[in-house]
Amino acid sequence: MTTPSRPGRLLERYRRFVQPREDDLPRVRVLLAFPALLLLLGVVLVGIGLNGSSSGALWNEVSAGQDPDLLAGHPQQIRSDEWNVGTVWTIAQVQQGLPERTQTFPGGMDAALPYDLPRLDWSIAFRPHQIGYLFLDVDHATAWRWWSMGLTLMAVANAFLLTVIPRRPVVAAALSIGFFCSPFFQWWYQSTTFWPVVWGLTVMAALNWSLRSRRRWSGWVWAPLVAYATIVMAMGIYAPFIIPIAIVVLGYGVGLVVERMRRGQSIGDVLLRALPTLVAGVLGAGVTGAWLLSKADTVAGFLSTVYPGARLTGTGAGGSLSAARTISSSFADSLKDAGGFLGINSSEASTFLLTGAFLLPVAVWAVARERRANRTLPWVIIGLAVVLVVFVAYTLVPGWDAAARLLLLDRTTPERARIGVGLASFALLALVVRYVDDSSTKPSRWLAGGSAAFFLLSQVAVACAVLVVIGPTKLWGAAPLWWLYAVVSAAALYFFARRHAAAGAAAFLVVSLASAIGVNPVYVGVLDLRETPASKAVVQIDETEGGTWVGVGDLVVPATLLESGVEAYNGTQGSPSEEMWEQIDPTGQFEYQWNRIGGVRWSEAPGEPVVSNPAPDQIAVTFDACSAFAQENVAHVLSSDPMTSPCLDEVERFDGSGTTLAIYSVIAP
Repeated sequence: MTTPSRPGRLLERYRRFVQPREDDLPRVRVLLAFPALLLLLGVVLVGIGLNGSSSGALWNEVSAGQDPDLLAGHPQQIRSDEWNVGTVWTIAQVQQGLPERTQTFPGGMDAALPYDLPRLDWSIAFRPHQIGYLFLDVDHATAWRWWSMGLTLMAVANAFLLTVIPRRPVVAAALSIGFFCSPFFQWWYQSTTFWPVVWGLTVMAALNWSLRSRRRWSGWVWAPLVAYATIVMAMGIYAPFIIPIAIVVLGYGVGLVVERMRRGQSIGDVLLRALPTLVAGVLGAGVTGAWLLSKADTVAGFLSTVYPGARLTGTGAGGSLSAARTISSSFADSLKDAGGFLGINSSEASTFLLTGAFLLPVAVWAVARERRANRTLPWVIIGLAVVLVVFVAYTLVPGWDAAARLLLLDRTTPERARIGVGLASFALLALVVRYVDDSSTKPSRWLAGGSAAFFLLSQVAVACAVLVVIGPTKLWGAAPLWWLYAVVSAAALYFFARRHAAAGAAAFLVVSLASAIGVNPVYVGVLDLRETPASKAVVQIDETEGGTWVGVGDLVVPATLLESGVEAYNGTQGSPSEEMWEQIDPTGQFEYQWNRIGGVRWSEAPGEPVVSNPAPDQIAVTFDACSAFAQENVAHVLSSDPMTSPCLDEVERFDGSGTTLAIYSVIAP
């Protein structure tokens, strides 16, 4: 008898390790192996405070030279929602002691809606990315916030994939990492983008276990995870991202139910097995509903704003440009070029490597093959294909608004609906890999090559459009390696279709990693403006004299006031504070201009405050220290602009940094 070689023995051990259960679901050891590695990685990353925050965008405003905490890359100015809103407000919360209502604006602002800030109330238990601020310093808590979302996404994506392809844990891990590295996630990198997808993957995995497991109690094991994920997602309350994910889950769930019934399960058995997931979803929705009821005034204020208010988008509003952005994964490098040639901003233009969507020809082959053999059709594949068609129609085809309204699609936009396209494509890829693995014959080279060729042609078409409309300099300057990304992506399609899933996953991972490199900086901790001389002076003056502040000038001014924790008329507001705006605009003549979500900025001009909107989400207000408003309500001014008013007395000036800041006291005329 021949003794197996060492590689042979290792391979045999691996096969025994990954051997699924009798019901073709993964064993616990396989299910937990990758999350355990991610947990260890997370401990290291949070321990050293490493993250991708762009808070260093303000470094040159407060100090000269190289930012010592910036290890690689550069801050993304376009990510202002992260560094100029979320991070600044978060540090303000820490400085104020994590109140349920931040006391920066006169009258305060709800810390939970819409900016999801850390706070000391029961709902923080369902904001896992914010929990770090309860027991860590701001540097390590920022790293916790950054990595908790991304690592959770990878862990849950891996769990879902293993319920579909249990014999391929390495492929599942590679695909999960690649999915996380998608340009869409890296450019948005918000809790509102991660948690809906985490919820969708959790529910789809739970349904797989509930309906396929031989142990009827398996669904109840997943139920707490579904309930928790439902609350976490829903408390983000950002419908434009939640709705597309819910549509994907609906298509997947309906397809799975139909498929199980076609395979002989009774409707009663299917519903009984799905009951834990349904109960968990209802429970999660109930908890969220109770929470929203307690926030009724804030929600009403948010919905009554002029911008965004209750925005509705009709069908076909995306057009060909939005469709081109959706398929332009090979041009991800152009997003780093100040918005690039894909238009609008980089977050709005970002997309996914839609491998599953471009494998639709293989999916059609699978359906036709089962139909010819008179076997049960792969209804889950059909359900996801239908979902993809719905998203394409929503982007390109006008005239079916009534039907779209039933799906709540009018509450999202073509750019934000792209999150649903990405998840549907990811799930469809797993199902196609599984079908090809199990089939006695694999797709022909012509079919596999045709899918790859179609993807290549789509990328060439985008390149040709850019050449004609913008020119070769922009194309080759902003995305010089687009052709290489396209070729490797096409190879991934071919490999997946031809039953070489490991090679396909490797190609998928390479392109995804290449697309992600350089999107976010490598940063240690967070730029904390409380450590600057200006902020320390603001805090000292506020503690000794009190009073409300106004910040005039550059972005660093309101950021300094907010992080100092003082009461001020600056910041990016959610639901407008009635008390604050009654002081600024007592007659209400500018209500249209200030009743919106947006950043409040001040500039010096004579007379009572005048409010205008340079952009829909910007609120510009004029300031005169001699005005009745200032004399009655404002005690101090922090400014980066020279102030000439006779009603201001300079207290302190801070030179030697990127921006000169001065503190003034408001005095009588």
